[in-house]
Amino acid sequence: MVATRFYAWIEKHQRTIHLFMAPMLIFFLVGVYALVYMTGGIKYVYSHSMYIPILLSGFVFGIRGGVLIGLLGGIALGHFMPIDVITGEPQKMLNWLYRTGFFTLIGFIVGAASDSIRSYISHLKWLSRHDVFSNLPNQYALIDQLEKYRWGEENISDAHILILISIENEMELLSTFGTGVIDAAILQLVKYLEEPASHNTFLFRTGEAQIGVLNRNVSSQGNEDFIDELSTVLRKPIWFEKIPIHIDARVGYVSITEPESPELYLQKARYALTEARIKARDHVAYSPALHIASRETLVILGELQNAFTEKQLSLHYQPKVVISTGAVHGVEALMRWNHPERGNIPPGLFIPRAEESTLINQITDLALDQAMAQMVLWRQHGINIPTAVNISTRNLLQPGFTNQLFRLLEHYGLSGEQLELEVTESALMLDIQNTIDVLTNITDAKIIVSIDDFGTGYSSLQYLHDLPVSFIKIDQSFVRRLPSDKSAISIVESTVNLAHNMGMKTIAEGIENRETYDFLENIGCDIAQGFMISRPLPAEEYTKWYTQNNGCFR
Repeated sequence: MVATRFYAWIEKHQRTIHLFMAPMLIFFLVGVYALVYMTGGIKYVYSHSMYIPILLSGFVFGIRGGVLIGLLGGIALGHFMPIDVITGEPQKMLNWLYRTGFFTLIGFIVGAASDSIRSYISHLKWLSRHDVFSNLPNQYALIDQLEKYRWGEENISDAHILILISIENEMELLSTFGTGVIDAAILQLVKYLEEPASHNTFLFRTGEAQIGVLNRNVSSQGNEDFIDELSTVLRKPIWFEKIPIHIDARVGYVSITEPESPELYLQKARYALTEARIKARDHVAYSPALHIASRETLVILGELQNAFTEKQLSLHYQPKVVISTGAVHGVEALMRWNHPERGNIPPGLFIPRAEESTLINQITDLALDQAMAQMVLWRQHGINIPTAVNISTRNLLQPGFTNQLFRLLEHYGLSGEQLELEVTESALMLDIQNTIDVLTNITDAKIIVSIDDFGTGYSSLQYLHDLPVSFIKIDQSFVRRLPSDKSAISIVESTVNLAHNMGMKTIAEGIENRETYDFLENIGCDIAQGFMISRPLPAEEYTKWYTQNNGCFR
């Protein structure tokens, strides 16, 4: 990680470093030549000083720099440099040619290593700002672009608009055609969008089934025409496995009128997108009146508060198994909400909203309490495995969270090794230094910590060596594309190698078939989790599943 930051600094100041180093290297060459000559000739060890400029040039300028300085160094200490200055004895041609070749080889090797590191870091940066499948810039890249408006790097104009395009029938497509259909739809939508787009139109993939569009430097009328064209374009069918498929796409957009945070502009565009969804309209522009739509959020949060007192919330458990043996390694506790009127509410509809409020603390407290109580019951049945509970960074930053955690362990008579806490990669970055301190305190009590959804962002890479993490969970968006997608293979293999090199283990979530399972086993992934093994089950059903399988999956 130190090397990553160092190379990032070099890349940022590359031009200045090159301007400084070029004459410096010439100075070194001349200086080494003078040193060798003044100390009596090539027969003394001072000629090895030539490695200094060769190594520096390879490190700073790469292969070309290393080879060039290697050649120049060899020539400088070649034919015109005597073996002994006093006697004037010349060198044999073979000797100085060999030295020149060796200098050049060293320069090439150092330069190649430096270029490889730069290339790898550049690739990581590209991954952090792009969607691997479509090659489109991702939401992080869009946020970076919107930051320019915030700090005055881009002129703010009513004619600049942020557009979000969402595939609304995503679940229907997934359940009918499988996961590949969404990626195929995104690629074809991008191709369709290139027709009305201009050189001032920029496309981003802001979600699994969502495209962001930033339209700049056009007239207000031009934006209206562009939106109308979008409505027409989005009605075109997409083709998947030679079958025409209807895409139910909605559009929400907002004008960029003042220097606000990128997240706020994205939120406004989402307000508009939500309104388009609710009203079944092709496109909706944001207006302050759309904040009324937030009433639904408040209603759900209000009902969530009642869910605590009425005991509508419970945990389901999904097993995690050791890939090489099939033995159950542990379980992940997942919150479920059984609403008396709405039925089972997916966690995706209330957990993200709860994370925006203090209710997430209550949810986490409930999850920890229920999970530990269940661990005690399982222990009585001979089931003694770690249980993972998802926590939010809001929990980590809550004063007294660790003390409450330790009190619960003591209350239930459990040791830290029996509990695992999962924190999402993106959440870690909200307050990284404080997060590291809290997690260190937690792991000192032998509680296991894992990074969830790893690979969906790049930010945590530079801090990974500081995080007291035992497991890295590879995000299911990559796992589900295995083993046919080359990009997914590259990312997953790199993650497994990175984790193992840092003394960590990897968990692959979202495994749905044996082919994926076998592939992960072959590349050395440690733990597997997914529907192929078992869906999340209520505690009683999980106990039955574990007993019937004798704690092993094969």
